[in-house]
Amino acid sequence: MAKKSEPKKILVIDDEPHLVEVIASRLRANQYEVFTAVLGLEGLEKARNEKPDLILLDILMPDADGYQVLRQLKEDMKTKEIPVVMLTAHESDSDRATGFAAGAIQYLTKPFGPLELIDTIRGILAHS
Repeated sequence: MAKKSEPKKILVIDDEPHLVEVIASRLRANQYEVFTAVLGLEGLEKARNEKPDLILLDILMPDADGYQVLRQLKEDMKTKEIPVVMLTAHESDSDRATGFAAGAIQYLTKPFGPLELIDTIRGILAHS
């Protein structure tokens, strides 16, 4: 009998509580275990403690921007291998370049569709 695999864990870091809840609800409906943080530093702590399989990270947050959070994630031995998807309204080429240079694996601009988000996550997790 095949052992049932554990659900993949996703950490959502965004300072918009309504958006976090919408994303978390969609992820749970797709059988993911979800952790959330509304501040960048809180997200760093949760990433270290929960060791998610993937992180969805906003750029604009009041305490530390997403680029700072991403750099710290990639410098930490506990979190450097976790794939990070930037979720942001910043859509310029320079914003994208900054995100990829800091270590993001994908960059989705708000507003994004729920299917686009789930397809992106599935694609990344299938290769990790």
